[in-house]
Amino acid sequence: MTESPMTCERVDQEELDRRYLKGQLSDAEAAAFEAHYFGCERCWALVKAGAGVHAALRPDATVSAVRWRAWRRPLTIAAALGIVAFGTWQAVVSRDTTERDAMRGMADHLAVRTELSAGIWRAAWPADSAVASYRVRFFAADGRLLFTRQVSDTSLEIPADSLSALGVGASLYLDVQGFDALRRPVARSPLIPLSAPVEPP
Repeated sequence: MTESPMTCERVDQEELDRRYLKGQLSDAEAAAFEAHYFGCERCWALVKAGAGVHAALRPDATVSAVRWRAWRRPLTIAAALGIVAFGTWQAVVSRDTTERDAMRGMADHLAVRTELSAGIWRAAWPADSAVASYRVRFFAADGRLLFTRQVSDTSLEIPADSLSALGVGASLYLDVQGFDALRRPVARSPLIPLSAPVEPP
């Protein structure tokens, strides 16, 4: 036998709202009633009013399984939307961080000063509160990485003869990279040509 469609008249005739709150409907009946009253203001008001009366008559009672069923679907939908929103936010944050690291232009703000004095090359730069350590890299004119120094200070001194011993003449360049406590790059200088020729030993 085909069940009659869920209407407000059927709700009234069969007292579905009262039976629903008492847990007297089968799972199929409860699901059909929920599908109806979630979209019907009148029946939704009946359920809310009945739930209020039920709670007033039994103030010490915990939320019954039937009342939980009434809220299960909207809560499930809200939880799913929350998960989707969180996943979207994580993807945006991850993409934004990757793009910043790939471009690296936003972090090019370390101003490095270099000088050669008394046979010593000195490089110095201002402190950055986000940086835990610095890496200074020396390059040849053809882009080869010659060597690297890791420092926690904001300056580096290196004998000029140690650079001239590399046999690259006067064409030397350096840059400075800053890393946070998790070893993520957070600052860097542009590539800087050394300001004077390397003195021979």
